[in-house]
Amino acid sequence: MEAFATLVVVMAMIALGVLLVHLANRQHAIAPPPSIKAAPGRPGGDAAPGRE
Repeated sequence: MEAFATLVVVMAMIALGVLLVHLANRQHAIAPPPSIKAAPGRPGGDAAPGRE
């Protein structure tokens, strides 16, 4: 019986971990993705080098 209780506790902890990972991924999916374009004058921005 003790082995069964241990198994139930371990399975519950695994399920809780899966739930937390799922909620964390969902929260990141809801947030808007970061902008691909950098601020002007920074590498990767719209402005050509040397132009403002």
